[in-house]
Amino acid sequence: MLRIRPFKISDAHLMINWIKEERVFKMWCADKFNYPLTIEQLKAYKDECEQNELEWVLVALDEKGIPVGHFSMRRINYEKESVHLGFIVIDENKRGLGYGKEMVELAVKYAFELLKVKRVTLGVYDVNLTAKQCYEKVGFVTETYDEESFTYKDETWGMFNMAIERK
Repeated sequence: MLRIRPFKISDAHLMINWIKEERVFKMWCADKFNYPLTIEQLKAYKDECEQNELEWVLVALDEKGIPVGHFSMRRINYEKESVHLGFIVIDENKRGLGYGKEMVELAVKYAFELLKVKRVTLGVYDVNLTAKQCYEKVGFVTETYDEESFTYKDETWGMFNMAIERK
């Protein structure tokens, strides 16, 4: 069973080890961070988020209280009652155990029940079909597809723009 709480700088030393391949790293952050991830980059990211009232970062904790996942809630729009999930990642050593699905379910619950929004959105690259399938299991549906969203080396990745709405 996972729990979520705000991201703390003390989580950074764990998080920098969650993605060990550059390609996977780019799937997570596009070019928002430099590879490899560093504690300094995460400190700057946290500081930036704290200056923006429409964005914050959270972590998922396992049963022992150890961070195993991370995500951000951004671009909250109180008038349209929506929020966007981003930078979703699970510790590489914990993937395939259901943590991703559970964390995204908690994020959606947080958005619907605490933020009182009606809609949660996210984007996922077409080369990351495992993540897309995870989001679909939570209830997200593809609304649009951008065929040429990001270029990594000699690859061009498309982006599925997905959403879930409160019933």
